[in-house]
Amino acid sequence: MKKFFISVITVGLLFVGFQITSCGKKDSGFTSDKIEDYLQLETGKYIRYRLDSLRFTAFGQKDTIVSYQAKDVVEGPTTDNMGRAGWRIIRYLRDFNSTNDGDWSPLMTYSITPTSNSMELNENNFRYIKLTTPIKDGASWRGNGYLPNNPYQDLFEFSNDEDIQKWDYTYENVGASLTFNNITYDNTISVLQIADSANTTSNDPRVPASKSYWMEKYAKGVGLVYKEVEIWEYQPATTSQSAYTHGYGLKLTIIDHN
Repeated sequence: MKKFFISVITVGLLFVGFQITSCGKKDSGFTSDKIEDYLQLETGKYIRYRLDSLRFTAFGQKDTIVSYQAKDVVEGPTTDNMGRAGWRIIRYLRDFNSTNDGDWSPLMTYSITPTSNSMELNENNFRYIKLTTPIKDGASWRGNGYLPNNPYQDLFEFSNDEDIQKWDYTYENVGASLTFNNITYDNTISVLQIADSANTTSNDPRVPASKSYWMEKYAKGVGLVYKEVEIWEYQPATTSQSAYTHGYGLKLTIIDHN
């Protein structure tokens, strides 16, 4: 079995170039929103989330969901290894029911580099193209094109998504309104990265199964407001090994922001 893993926003993250492809012809007179319209990159800005983490425990025999509060805080400007200006973000976690600011603990650091036509995210030295122009329904691009083969082989074993570099990120529901925690965000975009599964509804323990799903939603003037990921593979029992599931899942849902 080949080894593979998609990082958590750990939560949560290299190809010599990437190609943008769009579905359909360009609309006459169409003007795309700018990438920065869907970001808030300023020192001290934060978004607080509910983070639900799906884990497979007991050697893949059981699954459980553990919930936290997460807070992504823009720490300040930075420069990437190509000399481009960007922003350093720190993700903090605390117990889901905590109201004590002293309970926040740093989990990870990642960076965002906005360009004239894309937003790049660098996490654990892996580089993703999370947004690009034109922002319109059906536009697609290879957002994982910079990733190497099997980039997270030391963390998880599963083979359901060997070609991560070929995932087609696609815009959906551009301009839709979404409501989270009784707050409505009037102008959002959805980015479907992958939606692939096999035998997920089978109740036969002898049949292998897998699921690969990754969706992110951004609100204008705010940033990432929702993220849902399920990446796992089920292997049935053999004469020498019990059945098991490898992988993970997570769900980020915005609570508030400043």
